[in-house]
Amino acid sequence: MKKLLNLFFVLIFTVAITSQLSAADKTPSDILTNAWNIDGKINFIATETTGMYVRDKFNVTISRVFSLSENKFRREYIFPPFLVGDLLIDDGTRSYYYQSQKKVLTISPSIFGPSQRESHNKLLKLILRNYNLVSSSDKYLGRDVSRISVYPADGRFPLLILWIDNQTNVILKREKYLPDGKIYEYSFYTDIDFNVIPNERLFVWIKPKEEFRVIEHKEKFIPLEEAGKYGPEIPYSFQKKGYECIGIKEVPGGIACQFSDGIKNFMVFNLESLPPIPPSSKKITTDGIRYSYWQIDSINGFAWNYKKESFLVIGMVERDIIEELIKSIR
Repeated sequence: MKKLLNLFFVLIFTVAITSQLSAADKTPSDILTNAWNIDGKINFIATETTGMYVRDKFNVTISRVFSLSENKFRREYIFPPFLVGDLLIDDGTRSYYYQSQKKVLTISPSIFGPSQRESHNKLLKLILRNYNLVSSSDKYLGRDVSRISVYPADGRFPLLILWIDNQTNVILKREKYLPDGKIYEYSFYTDIDFNVIPNERLFVWIKPKEEFRVIEHKEKFIPLEEAGKYGPEIPYSFQKKGYECIGIKEVPGGIACQFSDGIKNFMVFNLESLPPIPPSSKKITTDGIRYSYWQIDSINGFAWNYKKESFLVIGMVERDIIEELIKSIR
């Protein structure tokens, strides 16, 4: 019996050591890729805090989240007070967001749909291509994690830091930074339980008893190889400083192209007419085209007309990139 017990403890010790060595042997790219691919495939229940810097302050939300493999997600908002009672359910086919105080239900395609997954995977490829990754060992919520810091090739500060659980590959905490090192967005779990399987019924939208208004977003995604059919004004082939188009879809009144370098993102809208432009915008002329430019926090906005087309750009993007985009559309 004593020999069996000794053998048992040796096996446990060997497994623990092997696990630690396995995590240490993985490259930062391997760790990030595993975390990227595990999204929507792990069961857990957790409490999450998120914050975003807007208008000189952080807007903070707290919610209870439920994840069920495969591709089912639920979020119950518990803070701030004006969001209490709001509910988000994604059943893998459609996403339902119910605003309880406003009595409004918004129905959208699932975040786990094929087009969204394709864009998600392209983001990973762009990060691995355009950024430098540094890995270090850390602890979070009492768990062994790998801290992945994502640096621009020519920058001193990381633009993204992720705390990835070594056992499940789930991202437990994330922080996004501006190029000057200032944090502008974060999310982290304050508790998480991987030993529970959420009930399937939690991911079924149940119509409330009170009357409510329904808004349905029937987005039509356009394959990149078919974008040329919509005319040369759709800048799907534009590439500059690592930015690429990762998705195109029809929106009310036009077409929207999403561009990214993996971390920084911006949207280009080709619209029938421009929406109201902020009064604080500046008028700038480049290559004979006059455009409006404005900035709110870290988000830049650009708007211009060319021939019979109207263009709007919103996102975290350098002005010289958009000036190159303006020239490319001519």
